[in-house]
Amino acid sequence: MGHDRMTGAVREFDLAVVGAGVVGAMTGHLALEREPGLRLLTVDQLDQGAPNATGLSAGLDVPTGRDARQRELAARSTALYRRLRAGRPGLPVRPLDTFWLLARDNVGRLRETMAGPVLEEAGADALDGIFPGLRPSGDQALLRSDGSWRADVAGLTGALLDEQRGRSGCAVWEDEEVTSLRPYGDGFLLAGEGGRALARCRTAVVATGPWALHGPFGERMRAAGLRIKKVAAFHLDLRPADDAPVLIFEDDDAFLLPQPESGRWLFSFTSQEWDGSPVLGPPALSDGDHGEAVRVLRRYVPWLAGALSGGRAFYDGYTPDRLPLVEPVPDHPGVVVAVGGNGSGFRLAPAIAERALGLLSPGYLEPQSLGSGRQ
Repeated sequence: MGHDRMTGAVREFDLAVVGAGVVGAMTGHLALEREPGLRLLTVDQLDQGAPNATGLSAGLDVPTGRDARQRELAARSTALYRRLRAGRPGLPVRPLDTFWLLARDNVGRLRETMAGPVLEEAGADALDGIFPGLRPSGDQALLRSDGSWRADVAGLTGALLDEQRGRSGCAVWEDEEVTSLRPYGDGFLLAGEGGRALARCRTAVVATGPWALHGPFGERMRAAGLRIKKVAAFHLDLRPADDAPVLIFEDDDAFLLPQPESGRWLFSFTSQEWDGSPVLGPPALSDGDHGEAVRVLRRYVPWLAGALSGGRAFYDGYTPDRLPLVEPVPDHPGVVVAVGGNGSGFRLAPAIAERALGLLSPGYLEPQSLGSGRQ
């Protein structure tokens, strides 16, 4: 795929993005926005329709962060999504009202996490029309905020990749695994299985999501503490209104997200299954997952526990400090890794992509010819 069929030459690019999930697609989008003439390659080992973290993502962006660094990323991503949607209103990204149900003693801590939106007290019956019978107890608070977004992440990612496909000098390659990225002349050689040459590039961003430990620089990411964790959610076969809000159970790190286009709700909760591998295939929902989902729902909205049906599970990369791992590769100047979505890959993708590109010298993003080199 990487060779010119007439000459057998390996194609050259100014920037290669390894990984075509939402972070990789956003990296390509921002790079082309900055330098429209860039020769850009995005390459992924899966085809676009395969189950992956991007395709199975809940697509919820609530601008919060546990510390100042995370809040900065969240606020920046929200601003970039707003700009993107303003320029392309047809993209599947929509604003969403947000309600929070939590212990009253934890309200102050929640306020500290907000990266822009203002929390307001909601009436005890504010959600009666959506979740009949839901009432905060005396030691609980029901709050409301705006500033959240909901997206069809697969649709958004596909639209950004299609934009790239339509550019002269750019390409998107699917079902093509990059196993190594090594210095070659003035840039780098992307190689596949058995060392097969795929393409040459001046610079690269490695955004391989849950595959990070099995691709280029996997051992470096493992040494940095990156681990793989299961992300799980169940479906509830109840049709939400088109303008239904998301309800977040802050104390249990769970939420009910409306998906009116699918005629159901998505209940996302925290799974504690660690160190799986996407190489062995996608994870499955377990009896333990079902038990945890039922426990949380019975605590807040007991009658919903009986509406659980199918669901979804996938892997994502998690870092020790829950901040994305975005850093240059020291012995490969011109290469940046951008992994560790921590279950918030969609939410933080624009800021992750922007930071990765910012770590590349501006000279790397100026279209130019690669010098000759020896392998």
